[in-house]
Amino acid sequence: MNRNASASRAAGPAQSATPTLPADAALARALLYSAPVAIYHSDIQGNLTYANPEYWRIFDLSPEQSTDDWAQGVHPEDRARMQSTWADFCRRPRPMQFEYRTLSRDGAVRFISEQVAPAHGACGFVGTISDFTDLVTARGDLRKAGTLFRNTFDQAPIGIAYSDRNGALLRFNAACCTLLGFAADDLAAKSVGELTHAEDVALAAAQLERLWDGEIPFVDIEKRYRRKDGSYLWVRTTTALVHEDSNTECSVEYLRDISQRKELSAALLQQQTLLKAVISELPLALLACDVAGNITHYNHAAVELYRIKSRDASASDPYPLEVDVFLPDGVTPVPRDERPLARALHGETINHIELVVAPHDSAPPRTTSSNACRLVGPDGQTLGAVAVIQDTTERKQQDMELERVHKELMTASRQAGMAEVATNVLHNVGNILNSVNISASLVAERLRQSKAAGVSRLAALLLEQGAQVGQFMTDDERGKRVPEYLAALGEQLLADQRLALEELAALRDHLEHIKDTVAMQQSYAKLCGVTEVVEVVDLVEDSLRLNAGAFARHGVTLRREFEAVAPITVDKHKVLQILVNLVRNAKYACDESGRSDKFITLRIENVAHGVRISVIDNGVGIPAENMGRLFSHGFTTRLSGHGFGLHSGALAAQELGGTLRAESDGPGCGAAFILDLPLVPPASARA
Repeated sequence: MNRNASASRAAGPAQSATPTLPADAALARALLYSAPVAIYHSDIQGNLTYANPEYWRIFDLSPEQSTDDWAQGVHPEDRARMQSTWADFCRRPRPMQFEYRTLSRDGAVRFISEQVAPAHGACGFVGTISDFTDLVTARGDLRKAGTLFRNTFDQAPIGIAYSDRNGALLRFNAACCTLLGFAADDLAAKSVGELTHAEDVALAAAQLERLWDGEIPFVDIEKRYRRKDGSYLWVRTTTALVHEDSNTECSVEYLRDISQRKELSAALLQQQTLLKAVISELPLALLACDVAGNITHYNHAAVELYRIKSRDASASDPYPLEVDVFLPDGVTPVPRDERPLARALHGETINHIELVVAPHDSAPPRTTSSNACRLVGPDGQTLGAVAVIQDTTERKQQDMELERVHKELMTASRQAGMAEVATNVLHNVGNILNSVNISASLVAERLRQSKAAGVSRLAALLLEQGAQVGQFMTDDERGKRVPEYLAALGEQLLADQRLALEELAALRDHLEHIKDTVAMQQSYAKLCGVTEVVEVVDLVEDSLRLNAGAFARHGVTLRREFEAVAPITVDKHKVLQILVNLVRNAKYACDESGRSDKFITLRIENVAHGVRISVIDNGVGIPAENMGRLFSHGFTTRLSGHGFGLHSGALAAQELGGTLRAESDGPGCGAAFILDLPLVPPASARA
């Protein structure tokens, strides 16, 4: 039962044990010695009588070993099994086939297939031992590749579908079913054409036809697929042909859901369109430049203000502004590198810089107010600059006209006779002039509160996003609010414009009224607006004298409660304006009360750092709900009142560095108006 040769331990058997060879013995010997498989012969008892050299190689036997050492070359895990199998063969020789592994001295593992069969024409059995390691490795690789393909196909996060030339689905993965909402059995009965939206069928079919005809290597298109619930899903499909040798088996299509991207793109387009429309129609000029100072963006208002040529004509012109720019004097030119955009590009923040723009086409110059800032990218790099320019020409002209008329009125009021001033100029012209000042203050305050600078900050915010502006506009809460903010800003600016125009129109009416009134009065002998050291008692007495006739006519009794106070430095004409208005209002309050005992008390007293003048009446009083509105522009309870007097008085007191306030216990309880003035006006008032 030994698996060894009986004659020798050499690579070949002894001549006496060798079976009868064919006539061409040399050829037979060469075949045995050169065979790529191990060949051996055993007698009927299972004893080896011959083994060729490949046998020795397979079992990694050295020349010093014998064939009986074959088990040492068998892998340890298979050795006992093979020894038992060979022992069984030796006990009962018969045709057998078995597989096992060998382990060489260098650690290499080989897969072996051995067959033993009866020897024809000789006694015993002949066996062959084949090394099929390469086949096992190939099978393993093939199994791994198959597993990898199945896992990739089944677990891919995108849809994968195979179809024939007619579009019938041959195979598809789970992601494809999930994407389209079909069960696998339901989807198997569909074709690509059935699932494609009717509007996309023609394009998809034409592209697939070109693919199958070999005109293009693949098809990459966006189209809509119908889901099981009837809804349509936007997908991007990439389709290629599957070849085996020279035959085309089918096509494979990869499907990616792009519905969200389509929705975001549509939303982004809507937002961009809205943003473009809002900016284009803003009543403010907007200019933007790149890092080299070249104009890159502008809106319709900028085209009108700067006479910018059409985009086609200005495409090659990096600075298409057809105007000259001057300082507010309208004479000193401003070089291009000193204008707001250029200065902002160098890091300056420009706020409300007044410049004059003179078009080259001889149109009248325009006065402007500019705001500008540098645009900085997410990494801190300079991207350019943006400027927002407001055309203030009309406002400037109205301010100049207002100032001119104001000076005329102040001069006229000084030169008029005191009695006539009391009944005409100081009351009529004074109140109307107050309304003019109030309207001008409102316009100026509204312009100071203008949200125009917000456009610059918004533009900087958008450019700061760089290439991510689309994602910013759709995902970021600030970006989503941009259109709403711009719409509100546009409405606010238009509202400011309407208010300014309304106030300016009212100013024109008042100025005409003032001009008519002034024409009937004598001119003042002195200039106004000069601060003087005056006695407070003299100011109060002047105000009383100007209304003396009215007191007598309406039966009003005056009471004087004067403390000794220091003289004050003040513009006495403003104080007189306030006191005349307060005394006249007190007279009206007493007259409207219907009382027979009508009293007005004038009180002068010292207070910290100044003096206090109080005008107290026992007239109709002031309801509590009106107390908060007394000094509001336009508020009055008299049918013939303008609602300007108290408002202008409060403003005048503020200009003098003092305050004007009211007190009343309610209707029928009279009222007190209290004017506090400093001994010396603040620096701003003196200036």
